[in-house]
Amino acid sequence: MDIIIGPGVLRHDYYDVAPSTRYVTLTGEADLANAHQLERELNFLLAPARVTSLILDLTALQFLDCAALAALLAVRKAALTRGQLVSITAAASTPARVLAITAVGRLFSYPPRP
Repeated sequence: MDIIIGPGVLRHDYYDVAPSTRYVTLTGEADLANAHQLERELNFLLAPARVTSLILDLTALQFLDCAALAALLAVRKAALTRGQLVSITAAASTPARVLAITAVGRLFSYPPRP
């Protein structure tokens, strides 16, 4: 399923890898303009009780600012309170740099261990 967040700047596509694992790819730019909607959409994807793991692929994400990073952290925190996990499997460009510089990546098990 492909859902446009905001005015077409950020898109996400998801599918279930297994009944309990949902894989999400983010494309475009995640910033202050769409951070709240991003948080809402990711929490919606975690809503079914059967989903225990949300895996994020940020490879196609071109930009990630502090507001969007805060949204990802809020989603992670809410998920942990429900016994769910949120991880980042891949990132490139600016998002990878933001995750590394802030050391937030490790909270999402990023980069994945070989």
